[in-house]
Amino acid sequence: MKRLWIIFNTLVFLSPSFAQAQTADFLDPVVDGFKSSLICTGWDDGGCRSMFLIAGKNFLNSNGSPGVKVGNEWADVLRATSTLIVAIASEASLEKAPIVSVDTTVNTPSLVSTDEVLDAMFEDSVQVALNAIEQTDDGTRYISAGPKYNDVPRIYYRDSYWTAGMILMIEPYVVRDQILLLAQGIQANGSVPSATPVDPDGYRLDLWDDHFDSGPYFDMLVYDYVRFTGDTSILSERVNGRTIFTAMEDVLSYLSTRDTDGDLLPEKPANSLQDWLDSIPRSGEVLSNQVLYYRALRNLVEISELMDKPSHALAFHRQSLLLRFQINGIFWNEEDGMYFESCHAGVCVERVTNEFALAILYEVVWPQNRDRLFESLLRLESVRNDEIPFGDWGVLNAWPLYDGFTPYDYQNGTDWPYLDGVNAGARLKYNNDDWHYPLTRWWSFNEEQGSGRVLPEYVSPVDEDGGNEQAWSVNPAVSFVRYGLGVDPDLDGAYTTKHSPNGEVLLENVLVRGHRISVNAQ
Repeated sequence: MKRLWIIFNTLVFLSPSFAQAQTADFLDPVVDGFKSSLICTGWDDGGCRSMFLIAGKNFLNSNGSPGVKVGNEWADVLRATSTLIVAIASEASLEKAPIVSVDTTVNTPSLVSTDEVLDAMFEDSVQVALNAIEQTDDGTRYISAGPKYNDVPRIYYRDSYWTAGMILMIEPYVVRDQILLLAQGIQANGSVPSATPVDPDGYRLDLWDDHFDSGPYFDMLVYDYVRFTGDTSILSERVNGRTIFTAMEDVLSYLSTRDTDGDLLPEKPANSLQDWLDSIPRSGEVLSNQVLYYRALRNLVEISELMDKPSHALAFHRQSLLLRFQINGIFWNEEDGMYFESCHAGVCVERVTNEFALAILYEVVWPQNRDRLFESLLRLESVRNDEIPFGDWGVLNAWPLYDGFTPYDYQNGTDWPYLDGVNAGARLKYNNDDWHYPLTRWWSFNEEQGSGRVLPEYVSPVDEDGGNEQAWSVNPAVSFVRYGLGVDPDLDGAYTTKHSPNGEVLLENVLVRGHRISVNAQ
């Protein structure tokens, strides 16, 4: 196992930072029912004990094990999961109702540095992530994409992945609940919608069906949950008759069936809206979807090894190698030093998108091409590209813009923070100096607009309707922690912190493998 390093340096100029704590309703346990029985064998004193099987929700959180009180007596908790407690109390408590209690304190991470913009963005991100945790009347916890998505309570696969990056550092059991809810939306054949209702019998929209990036995001979410928590029990949990591990396999098997021309790359139907770009149609093989597919395959290689399934691991390993070879062979545009955005019927689209950073972050691009791809992404920065109007305002999602759609509106040439987090994260991972602008410019420009929005879905110089409290916009803050400071554990829980890329930085109260850690880096 790799050695875990945490840098502790004395920072004289930084004011002391104290862990922030608050009580949270989403930590309250809910008891649905219990059964009690008398057990009169196996005790040294020859007496009897009352055994309680308590069913419910939210029995576990990061502050420790639940307590069970029966009358005036505290029972001995023998086993506890999020939904079941086994407890032993005295014979006299048999007919009494148990009360489950947990510590409802939530401790939030904090970041203090010499960069006021970074600090404020991080603070906003923590609060928006907490605000995204919702509860149904029966106590079911879920992660909302934002306030505007609660008219029909639903959860999105891609939004869940990027938002969970922050929640894993605060209260990972909520992410566990989200995984189990998302698994309910996976179809028997492995196809995965864009979103699924929190109530599995609830209303669903046709436009949610069968998205090409949702399946990989599900697998990536499970992988991240396991590596940040060490909780492998999630892999054996059953939803709709299959384990989470089997569901992970099924979603990728389904994607393999979407390859109709034999090049191993799943193809979207013509003019499809079945990925994150859900307002602008793209056809055939879309680079970003292939990269996510590759990442999910690599994650499943490691998960299969963890599950002691070497044949599965070998199969996914071989498939991933072939996929990476095909991606770089078909999509790489050597003349321009970047990828094609998409290819369909032998025609490839030349457009630089912020999605390209996924290929760097997830190690798809050949190392010898990495710097050229970094350079191509600079064309998206309004401060560097004289063809982009309105001056210095951010990183466009795509350039040139898409024909036939309103320019600098929604997904046509606006700045999307979640993608900025990918861009900046890739640069931080490989020590590329141009990370600060994509990480923070969207936040500072939003502040300059004076809209009062907090972590919008996107920013634009001509359209301030970028929403408010879009949960996945926490990703830039998460990227700074993972790739700037190195708090990015592997499946063994090991990670190596880095020297700060931005002067002295004090990060406190980040949860990793059940321990709250601090990183004092310079």
